[in-house]
Amino acid sequence: MDEIVFRAWVDGRRPAVVRLMGELDLAGAPRLESVLARLDGDVDLDCSGLDFIDAAGLRAIEKARMGCAARGCTLALVDPSPAVVRLLRMVELDSLFLIRQAKEAS
Repeated sequence: MDEIVFRAWVDGRRPAVVRLMGELDLAGAPRLESVLARLDGDVDLDCSGLDFIDAAGLRAIEKARMGCAARGCTLALVDPSPAVVRLLRMVELDSLFLIRQAKEAS
């Protein structure tokens, strides 16, 4: 099973961008939670490279969304892959997330 591969960087502008690739599952979710918890301000989570996401991965993303909301910030899912969109719809969370295409991202 592949582990999630991700990068996070802030280029001096806002929002922070976190790019996700591979499989976001129980093995990678704690690492992602750790990265997202250290970011301040708005976050663009580029999900275009996710081939697979399970409940643990979705929980990590939802936890980050709630943390951002509590701080008055926004977490946006940018270019979510079909796997992400399918899971969000299946568990009826798609209406809770700000979802946009890369051309709309800040």
